[in-house]
Amino acid sequence: MANQETKKAPRPMLIFAGAAAVVLALAVPLLLFFRGSGQEVVATTTTLAPVTSTVPPPQSTTTTPEPTSSTVPVAAVWSRPVFLIQTPENSFAGNPALIPVWMEVTDPAGQLSPDAQFTDVLAQLGGQLPTGLSNAIPGDVRIVSLTTGQGPDGSDVWVADMNDAFLDGAGGLLADTTMLNQLVYTITYQTVMDHVLFTVGGQPIDAYGTEGIVLTDPVGRDDYLDDMASIFLTEPILEFENVYAVTGRSNTFEASVSVKVIDSNGETVHEEHTTATCGSGCWGEFGVGVAADLVVPGQTAIQVLDYSAKDGSPVDVITVPIYENGVWTAELSG
Repeated sequence: MANQETKKAPRPMLIFAGAAAVVLALAVPLLLFFRGSGQEVVATTTTLAPVTSTVPPPQSTTTTPEPTSSTVPVAAVWSRPVFLIQTPENSFAGNPALIPVWMEVTDPAGQLSPDAQFTDVLAQLGGQLPTGLSNAIPGDVRIVSLTTGQGPDGSDVWVADMNDAFLDGAGGLLADTTMLNQLVYTITYQTVMDHVLFTVGGQPIDAYGTEGIVLTDPVGRDDYLDDMASIFLTEPILEFENVYAVTGRSNTFEASVSVKVIDSNGETVHEEHTTATCGSGCWGEFGVGVAADLVVPGQTAIQVLDYSAKDGSPVDVITVPIYENGVWTAELSG
């Protein structure tokens, strides 16, 4: 016959000990709860006579706190070239030179969209710009929308719908045309379409800036060339295959252009001379490759200039700071 497992009845003493353990287990959290609330705990013992009550016991209520979520902002990064300006040294005309800079702007609050228009980014940066460069676009001017469309002649153009502040210009005729050059060159950078039709509220503009310039036709890269310095850049100075490419347009005597690498003391480390495709009254294009081992980002800069035919002195000198990987980085605050 198989042995059957015999169940032993629990001893009374064990039952009592188990009950006491349950009571203690329930009492300790309650005691900790009240201590945590800062209230004084007073132990009391109440003996209740047995009664019969027809009043229903109070309903137990439990308040569940609303769920809360702690959202950590994800930093947004905006990156693209923007054409800024610099007044050249020893310039006869005093016109500003366009200098494109590849910007990488981080917004820790995560409010800056990677697709944000560059006018919004410049406004948020305020005066925080690369050394020696400035911005002619007033802080309240915005691109409301940027789309493609057709000009009066049926050609494909960019359509930049601007806010009302755009109509006031930048404070003077030269500043007004400089702002147009900044906008046009930045918008059309590395695109087939090289003209921009400006509108406000979707309507053509018949009076812009100090002089009431008519902008009912698209504005192209060449329309206000004569309001710029005789040398300016058309590409950011970036390193590619151990060479820094210096590319631009010029209208200098005999199309002569020189490129220098200077150290932090302004001393010349290296200099090269080139000839643009046109000069002495016409605009040409130039390009020079500078060996990367001649450039120390953050410590050297690249100058582009011409020499006076009269006395050989440097003229129309623009100075471009060189950053790590050719990219200028900034972080928005607030």
